[in-house]
Amino acid sequence: MVTVQEHKKYMQLVLDLAKKGNGYVFPNPMVGAILVKDNKIISKGYHKYFGAAHAEAQVINSSKVSVEGATLYVNLEPCNNWGKCPPCVDLIIKSKIKTVVCAMKDPNPLTGGKSFKKLKAAGITVINGILEKQAIQLNKEYINHITNVKSYILIKSAVSLDGKIATCTGDSKWISNEKSRKFVHKLRTRFDAILVGTNTVLKDNPVLSSRGYGKNPIRVVLDEKLRISANYNVVDGTIPTIILYDESIKRIPKYFNKDCIKLVPVKYKHAKKDFNVIIEKLNKMALKRIMIEGGGEINASALKTGKVDEVLLFVAPIIVGGRNAKTFVEGEGVKNIKDSLKFSKIEIKKFGSDIAIITKR
Repeated sequence: MVTVQEHKKYMQLVLDLAKKGNGYVFPNPMVGAILVKDNKIISKGYHKYFGAAHAEAQVINSSKVSVEGATLYVNLEPCNNWGKCPPCVDLIIKSKIKTVVCAMKDPNPLTGGKSFKKLKAAGITVINGILEKQAIQLNKEYINHITNVKSYILIKSAVSLDGKIATCTGDSKWISNEKSRKFVHKLRTRFDAILVGTNTVLKDNPVLSSRGYGKNPIRVVLDEKLRISANYNVVDGTIPTIILYDESIKRIPKYFNKDCIKLVPVKYKHAKKDFNVIIEKLNKMALKRIMIEGGGEINASALKTGKVDEVLLFVAPIIVGGRNAKTFVEGEGVKNIKDSLKFSKIEIKKFGSDIAIITKR
């Protein structure tokens, strides 16, 4: 019979493995896992980056010997919901693992104790609470994010004095100055995700990073028809990136199948009518603080939901002109001024020659 001290020894190894994902997996938790059979570790792994296979799937699928009858050690309750991969709890049951030793229950209500019940119902022994304090400390940011952080959406854009975000040819580099862009790079570190559309990627080829000022947000690209090719920065595999594409597409280009790229099918027919489809999809992936840096159509769709909390508008002292030049908010717009979307709190800041208007609801 395995003693509590031995359980703690193995769990400490699990926690050490989990730490390797620090800075790469958020807003997902840091998770490590090992499989023990006949008093020997037969497999070990950890969640490497947002969108990668979970630690449990890694250790089960990479084991060179049969995992049937083995004991799985993991620092967080295995997931019970579908993401990029099937629920880990189902894989554990299918693999005929005998015992699951865990450090803590998952605070995510999608899992929250449900996996433990499912494992026990399948005849698997569940031991929970081994090095629980250490596990909570390791993932305190994730726990706070799941339990306390509310959804927050910011739209950021740079416009000319006449409200244009690009010329009639689509050129938009650079409307704002270097000081404004530096401020935005720092601001990105406060968000879970930065969202853009296909046209922004195709025309500007942005990196969408914090430029070294802190953690990078998850890059989210709305690419309905998977038009982005392999040479663009958003698919370089250096920063976790989510590509939301139309679920009707069956043939996926091979260059999307790389580390840090997560393809998520969406019913675009519904999403075009209601941007809440996109917001809810991201929220379910624990991406709650979203910074939108899209074009006029995306801005219009997001504003229409009524869920945009803040607008950050950089106004540069230039005039672009042109009736075909793009504006900050496109879409159909309102017919009467009285129906305009109203913001109450306004703050003005100056960044060199640029003026930043910050308005909140």
